Amino acid sequence: MEQIITWSEGSSPDRVFWVHGLAGSGKSTIAPTVCERLREKGALAGTFFCMRDAPDQRDPRRILPTLASTLVKMHKPYRDLVADKLENEEDISKSPLTYQLSTLFVAPFSTLQQREGQPLVFVIDALDESGDKVTRPQIAECLHRIASLATWLKVIITSRPLPELGEALDPSQSPAVTALDLNDTDTRGDIYLYTKFRLEDL
Repeated sequence: MEQIITWSEGSSPDRVFWVHGLAGSGKSTIAPTVCERLREKGALAGTFFCMRDAPDQRDPRRILPTLASTLVKMHKPYRDLVADKLENEEDISKSPLTYQLSTLFVAPFSTLQQREGQPLVFVIDALDESGDKVTRPQIAECLHRIASLATWLKVIITSRPLPELGEALDPSQSPAVTALDLNDTDTRGDIYLYTKFRLEDL
């Protein structure tokens, strides 16, 4: 937690922080806790929690419009540039990712001035539960591109270490990415205690 928060507040050239690990490694606990810490500091720009069993939360085309709709509340100059797009588009969440990226982020950010103060941070949880093998790396690349548009904007992503996400987010393949492998920490004791607690209920 401290490593992630310190990164979010600092001036690291890395714009994306990828937290990855297998099931049970703690990703689903970390993401909302990070969000709460960032919200307390006034640094949470937007969130999206992917969920494979919920149609709206597994559709990758919903991620960018959701992030944009939150950022407009945090940054007035950005709101002035994209509010009409969010209101007047028939349904931008059904548009291709490339159109969303260009309309909601690349075009407006090309005219935005530098923002003073602490960086704002997007948090996307369980990206591995969004889309499929084709669209997952596409949305990951979109998020990476968004983070590169301004020095005051960063992105935190949690997911399982799927190969297609590794291609887009692995620091050895992608510049400006910090990665944290939760499986480097031995969580077997925690998983044992949780399983024992639940089995006692049965």
